[in-house]
Amino acid sequence: MKAKIYITDEGFGPVVRQSAIVEAMLALQPDFETIIQTNRHAEEVERSIKHKALVNKHNLITWRKTDEGFPDVDGIKSDFSDYLTRSDEWMKGEDIADVDFVISDFVYEAFYVAQKYKKPAFGIAHFTWDWFFSKLYPLPLKQQVLNRFFEYAELSDVLYFPPFTPQEILKYYNKKAKQVPFIIRKINAENIVSSGTKIKILFIDSGSGVLKTTIQKALMQIKDLKEYEIYISETFNVEAENVIKIRKNEFFIDYIGKVDLVIGRAGFNTISECIAYRTPMLLLSEAMNPEMNENIINVKHEGIGSFISLHQFTTNLPSFLSRFFNAEYKTIKENMQEHTYPLNGASVIAEDILNRMKK
Repeated sequence: MKAKIYITDEGFGPVVRQSAIVEAMLALQPDFETIIQTNRHAEEVERSIKHKALVNKHNLITWRKTDEGFPDVDGIKSDFSDYLTRSDEWMKGEDIADVDFVISDFVYEAFYVAQKYKKPAFGIAHFTWDWFFSKLYPLPLKQQVLNRFFEYAELSDVLYFPPFTPQEILKYYNKKAKQVPFIIRKINAENIVSSGTKIKILFIDSGSGVLKTTIQKALMQIKDLKEYEIYISETFNVEAENVIKIRKNEFFIDYIGKVDLVIGRAGFNTISECIAYRTPMLLLSEAMNPEMNENIINVKHEGIGSFISLHQFTTNLPSFLSRFFNAEYKTIKENMQEHTYPLNGASVIAEDILNRMKK
């Protein structure tokens, strides 16, 4: 059996999700073959997904950010001004005659192409781009573009949504939606070690470095505090005795089980991995980013993480951390240890797709 998987070029989460799903597929069907299509994440796909062919082609969705991490509404509007033309051209170049089904995470045109070739199509997302762009003000997309998003998503066979997906999305796509557990890679128990005498903190930015400047300012405040052991990317210009650099060819998520706290963007992949490893999180938001805001609300509601404002993060982090570890952290740690979230979303999706393909 052979599938083509379209991965959006925004965010690292889809690569991790599809890595887990491909592994689950191979466990159920060892001769399973995949073609992965992406552009920006081609290198990560090469490293993290086994037994695949790679097509290096951009999958249309993009959104611009300001230097402060805000959505650049004017930039987004400009990028999408000719979207329908580029969408038509993109679809003309797609030939999936030799695959059995399509997975889209979350590329709308893939559903249209699948219908054209009479192939089943399955979508995977924790939010949809139609929802995301609709939450920005002023609306940066033409109504015709949003209409295409809605129309093409309806061509899917099933849309799989993990926990924390906005209820608005689930209601809109209720006829296609199937809720599944968190989609997590296999947990490596050997990665989970005691924190020792120092508090170990992992800082995670986005793959595109949206908050690099902000995190750099925060690190300069705590790099010499001996009670902390800090794990950061080697791309940061911070040197200190208690700073440990993570090389570019390593995955940050492989360190989540080794630390006491993760500080970073409220990205869904980071949240999912923290839940899997039961590691408390302290989340930053990107102003006006609807996905980040929704994720923070869910994490706070469940009591498995907390939130720090960008102002406190860049100007008063030592005092905040002192209060946080002496109070709120203890409850969050207990909630993380006691949570009962199922983590087998990859297996659930793989089994459901294969069962549907047998009918």
